[in-house]
Parts: sequence; C-alpha cells; structure tokens
Amino acid sequence: SSGGSLYFLFKSIGLGYTTITTKMEKTGENLKETTTLKTNFADVAFGIGENYSFMWGAGILTGGEQKRFFDYNDKGTNQQGNKPLSMDNYLGGHSLFFVLGHHGFGFETLLGYRVNFIKSRLDDSEGKIPSHMGKSPTDDEVVSYESPDIRLTTAQVQLGIGFTF
Repeated sequence: SSGGSLYFLFKSIGLGYTTITTKMEKTGENLKETTTLKTNFADVAFGIGENYSFMWGAGILTGGEQKRFFDYNDKGTNQQGNKPLSMDNYLGGHSLFFVLGHHGFGFETLLGYRVNFIKSRLDDSEGKIPSHMGKSPTDDEVVSYESPDIRLTTAQVQLGIGFTF
C-alpha cells in the first residue's frame, strides 16, 4: 500500500483527507489474480496532548477505482491471455485510525496505524459471474466466486510530519 493524508486539527477536532493505493496479487498454479484498488477517504479526527499527542478518528470512503485482472498461463510457460474482470461501480466502506505524535520545535513527528474496511461488487448484470471470468485454458475448469460481493480489510503503518502554529 502507498498513499498520503492531510489533516487540519483545530484544538482537539479536525478534518482530513486520505488517499491510498493498494496492490494485491494472488497466485495459483495456473492463474494469477492482480487487483489495484485506489481509495479516497474523508476523515474526522480528535486529538489530545501538547508535547506528546494522540489523535484518533474515522473515515468514510468517498470515491476511488478498482482494476482486477486474471492472467492465465500453462504452468508458467505459455501466456494465454490477460482478461480484465468487469467491476460494478459500487465501492464503499470506512476506516479507523490512530496517530501518536511528539512535538518538536514548530513541527511534530507522527507514527500511526490505519485499518480500512472496503466493500466492492463484481458486475453480475447477466446473473452468471463465471461468464465474466471464463474458464482456465489449462484445465477447462470455470473460475468463479461464490458471491459478487467482495469485502477487503487493509492496514497501513503511517509515518509523517506535522507542522504546528
């Protein structure tokens, strides 16, 4: 995962914006699934402390995009194609986070942790998810999911710097 956050904290309450790009890869014997998920969160934060500070909060997913591809091959030797998986427009979720800070001279060093709960949906407009994924060319078995709904939990360690004024 990679990304960034920007927060404005006024006394003990603040607003923020976070963007995160997560890349995932699942590999099987004849199939590799690659997912790139870009998410944007609107955050609300609460903070306490002066020399040492603690900030915690939550975010709502406000937008993003996802791309998912299946790479089929024959035991890693003969590439048979790269098929995109149709995704519905639905992308939702929320996040929870906390950040510890140490106040310096006009700045603050920050260390935090964030957990994101993301929901997405495969396009099942034809009522048959396997038709969107096709069959594995090596063993002719249908590649499918049990449900069109996908729930992901991602987590990030956050490092940063804050400016105090």
